[in-house]
Amino acid sequence: MTVQREGDFILFPVKERFDSEFSFEEREFVEAFKPIVHYSEVVDVPEELKSLLPTSLDIIGDIALVRLPDELRGHGGAVGDAILKAYKSVLCVFADEGVGGEYRIRRLRHLAGENRTRTVHREHGLNYSVDVSKAYFSPRLASERVRIAEQVIPGEIVLDLFTGVGPYAIMIARKSKPSIVYAVDSNPAAFELLEENVRVNRAEKVKAMLSDAREALKKICKVNRLILDLPQSARDFYIDALESVNVGGMLHYYEIVEAVELEDRKEWLIDEANRHGVGVELIVTKEVKTYSPAQRHFAFDLRVSRA
Repeated sequence: MTVQREGDFILFPVKERFDSEFSFEEREFVEAFKPIVHYSEVVDVPEELKSLLPTSLDIIGDIALVRLPDELRGHGGAVGDAILKAYKSVLCVFADEGVGGEYRIRRLRHLAGENRTRTVHREHGLNYSVDVSKAYFSPRLASERVRIAEQVIPGEIVLDLFTGVGPYAIMIARKSKPSIVYAVDSNPAAFELLEENVRVNRAEKVKAMLSDAREALKKICKVNRLILDLPQSARDFYIDALESVNVGGMLHYYEIVEAVELEDRKEWLIDEANRHGVGVELIVTKEVKTYSPAQRHFAFDLRVSRA
């Protein structure tokens, strides 16, 4: 029910009768149009499959990505049509069939709407050109990017080692006062978008580098803060990253971890660093997002206490 106008009168819906010193008249309210609040309300799939519909999806610019279980694979078109109907800003819908390959690229299957993969995603006043078929980008990390940017102390040297299209690096350059932000990626398609995003967002403090991660670490001097957001294989670069951070500096390390293994992973981070002669303090452990029913994407903030 909504507020209604009738001639010179405004009618307010109430749940129960009340007394007032003012005169008033009663009316029967007609149920107003109920907007769609979730695509599952309008999707045309068999009733027995509705409980399997994903409750969330990623919207990047005007592109929606949804992960469908095998039981719904044959109903992808219906799911895509429902998403277009429910979210008016969405013009393209793809099934996200997982991340793979050297550059962590999503495997996509077109479901409905326009069949294109490039878009512009707006986040905290910044615009990012993204091609979801060529460079990985997650809108679910928006608040995490702000959290890191707010920690940057003026004058810091920052390194974003697997930058993709540059959301961490550009956020830090625009919202904080670093000396310089090195943004490194080995994916040529991502690097092209990174350079465009640096230019569009006037992020002059960002130095974009098309390079293998380990080669970049050899070229860059030690930094005050390093972002290692490669959640599926971060452990392969953990020690190299730690050894590139100054004493007192921070490593923001991200990994996908089985929830039941979280305490073991925290111990491993400290023990593995000590084994290589690097002292660390685990300052923050934070769940960033759900990756699967059993796995979580965690952030670990580590301060280097000795080299």
